[in-house]
Amino acid sequence: MSGEQFGIPGADQFTRFWGDFVGRLSANGVAPPSNDAAEAWRKAFFAAMTDHLDSFMRSEQFLAAMKQSMEGALAWQQTMNQALQKGLSAAQMPSRADTDHMVRLIRGMEDRLVDRLEELCGRVEALEKGAGAKAPRSAKR
Repeated sequence: MSGEQFGIPGADQFTRFWGDFVGRLSANGVAPPSNDAAEAWRKAFFAAMTDHLDSFMRSEQFLAAMKQSMEGALAWQQTMNQALQKGLSAAQMPSRADTDHMVRLIRGMEDRLVDRLEELCGRVEALEKGAGAKAPRSAKR
């Protein structure tokens, strides 16, 4: 199958080039590389590449550049959030911060109501226990 069938432009030319290269080596008496030799070359290449990339990514220059890039991205995000906040405020529309604040207020009210209801239930139960000894409870509810 050709590489062109897989949507890789120039793959056929690449394959032909290396096929021709190995063919010319064979014609001149040079044996094509065996699978073991190719595997050894591949392992050596990736080991060297790994070592170099590891040392590069641990270098002070790379770490400083990454820090500067991260700080720039965070500053840009903060600037965009402020601009969007101003735009929503100018259009008199609620922002995410406004809705989050409303949710916190509603949850706080809900917590207070639940606490108050539990307290009232406890008081009602205490009254029912005190009144239960004096008068029977009615079947209607």
